[in-house]
Amino acid sequence: MERASLRPVPQRPSGPVDPAAALAHVEGTLPGLDEAGRQALALVDLVGRTRPEVCAETGVAEADLADALARARKSLRRAVASLPGSGWCERAERLLSDELDGELADPGPRRLAAHLANCDRCVEHERRLWQARDQLVLSFEQARAPAPEVADEPDPEPVEVPDPEPPRLVEVPAPPAEPEPAEPEPAEPEPAMPEPATPEPAEPLPAAAEPRLSLRGVAWTASMAVAVLLAIVSLALTIYAIAGGGF
Repeated sequence: MERASLRPVPQRPSGPVDPAAALAHVEGTLPGLDEAGRQALALVDLVGRTRPEVCAETGVAEADLADALARARKSLRRAVASLPGSGWCERAERLLSDELDGELADPGPRRLAAHLANCDRCVEHERRLWQARDQLVLSFEQARAPAPEVADEPDPEPVEVPDPEPPRLVEVPAPPAEPEPAEPEPAEPEPAMPEPATPEPAEPLPAAAEPRLSLRGVAWTASMAVAVLLAIVSLALTIYAIAGGGF
């Protein structure tokens, strides 16, 4: 595999960068990175300081700064892809980090070229590292971009709404009257049951037809008459005696 071409000028954020904002962004992107690595990566790859400037500002030795940058860039690449490697690959990653900042001295370039010609893994590391650095710069640019100002929209002009016309009365034709139900014809009266005939009283028989009184009835009537007559005679005698008459 051919070695990927190195960029002579690394990609940098546009405009001046606040070192504190760059350090906070690196800390949020790589929370497991040590403090020296975060500071070195923020000042070199985001702020755009050179290694001598960082060493003069922080008082860190050049060798320590190179180690911190190599660790930071390895962590940055691991955030994109994990690659196995040997001891030679670890040294090649350090050389790639130095070459990225223009600090690779002889015989470093020859050793790096020889290793990359025979190690596909480190070629992949170099490619992934460039992708991770570009993503770091892009995310930092997006994070510090000011929010777009929303222009105040003018108040809408009042719209005259014409008075609504009064509702028109619409005559609704009355529904046709339903025909009244025909009155049922009176049912024919059932024939009355004939009442039973009351027997007319028998006419009295004529006197001639009445039966004659029995002898017992005649004797009783005669006895009553005699008794009444005797009572009258007795009453008369009593009255005469009281009156003082005698025979």
